[in-house]
Amino acid sequence: MALLDLTFDLNDLLADAQTMVVIGRRSDLVEGWPQAGLPSELRDVVARMAADAKPAMGASSSTLLPIAAGLPKNLVLIALHDSLARHLSDARALDIYLALRNVARPDGGKVAILCALRDASQALGAVLGIARAYPLYSRKSSAKGDPKAADVKLLLTTKQGALKTGLDQLAHARDAVHAAQRWVDMPTAELDTAVFESEAKALAATLPHTSIQSLVGDELLTHGLRGLHAVGRTAMVAPRLVILDYNPPSAQGEPVALIGKGLVYDTGGLFLKIADSRMLTMKCDMGGGAAVLGALAILAHSGLARRVICAVAMAENAIGPDSYRPDDIIEMHSGKTMEVNNTDAEGRIAVADAASYVARNFKPTVLIDAATLTGAQLMATGKYHAGIVANDGALEQTLIDAGLTSGDHCMPLLYSPELHTTEFKSTVADMRNSVADRMNAASSASGLWIYMHIDDLGLKWAHVDLAGPAFLDNRGTGYGVGLLAEAVRNLK
Repeated sequence: MALLDLTFDLNDLLADAQTMVVIGRRSDLVEGWPQAGLPSELRDVVARMAADAKPAMGASSSTLLPIAAGLPKNLVLIALHDSLARHLSDARALDIYLALRNVARPDGGKVAILCALRDASQALGAVLGIARAYPLYSRKSSAKGDPKAADVKLLLTTKQGALKTGLDQLAHARDAVHAAQRWVDMPTAELDTAVFESEAKALAATLPHTSIQSLVGDELLTHGLRGLHAVGRTAMVAPRLVILDYNPPSAQGEPVALIGKGLVYDTGGLFLKIADSRMLTMKCDMGGGAAVLGALAILAHSGLARRVICAVAMAENAIGPDSYRPDDIIEMHSGKTMEVNNTDAEGRIAVADAASYVARNFKPTVLIDAATLTGAQLMATGKYHAGIVANDGALEQTLIDAGLTSGDHCMPLLYSPELHTTEFKSTVADMRNSVADRMNAASSASGLWIYMHIDDLGLKWAHVDLAGPAFLDNRGTGYGVGLLAEAVRNLK
């Protein structure tokens, strides 16, 4: 059973709860409708705390409750702003996550969460925000391993009452986010490329109408994936391309492709990450791969009537006697040649090869890649918004809207091949792999580099750089799972 369980029964929610968490807009909590079904002792305390609350992003307040039979001992109130800036989701996934992650821990006994929504459409974002506040992975000696019972229960409510429909789909979304978090949190000693492939196979076995195939080690060379092979060839565990194919009998239209960067660790290669301990936390460099796998799980469980190809380029950018070198020239799967001028710009090499292989073999009409690609993304759009680069305005808007629905915020970056392809000019090959000028929209240009390997195919393409939001305070967030699933679901 999951750590976080969903219920629509208030008695079930409160049974044996040691801590009660109430989440809602401040004015709603003051008005009183979210807590209307609670025992009077709780209702009054919530209303008084809400009246005194000063909403702020990630803020909460708490109090001890009078000891009474059947009542929790602690109350945590998360009073949300009544309105937010237009680039923040009204589902409040981020706000809830930031407020909840350091309070109401289940090791103090069962936690009951009552979350009030203005509209049922906000349920997905709320569940994702709450789920990511309770990650499952831990190697602390005090940890008991995977929980055997639901230590946290959640009830979603609107003015019309407890949400009863769609809970199964919300539970699948919760599971997908928890899986993505666990993969990102696992160190490479536990999640090398072979284990990551095994995790993908185990996931595929649970999904309807989903098959899986892999190209491993020198098989990559046989199929022209020389870039991905070069990035991972010197690691102790071989690089691989893992492809999940969700193809239901009801599938309509052309396939959609999701491509994820699955760098299980990034030392920087021969451009070793040594300054300011930049190598620390690089286990998170497969956050894009985790996101696309989680998104596929949501889509498959929802019965989406469209074929989805999900591919993860898995490698470890290690150092060894066979490391790829600066000045090497590699012919990519696209047929274009690349002069290496930065071995620490490896993610785009892996993703571009995967994108080219999938695009040319499965012929999707839409391809979206997700990658923890650049530190420049944080400079451009911050820690909480991914940066997106898209060659199609409608696809870009679909992603922005999906971010507002799911709470996985994203912002568009400049798409301009006219301005940025020259950043990769080489005198001896078709391109270099890293920009000449880091001050010239480096995040946009780096995303464009991936597209340069499929730009002859007429695809609608988007790139999601989630370097910031995928990993916060040394924890995987599961970012991108909801964003990508919602975007694919809403494609025209």
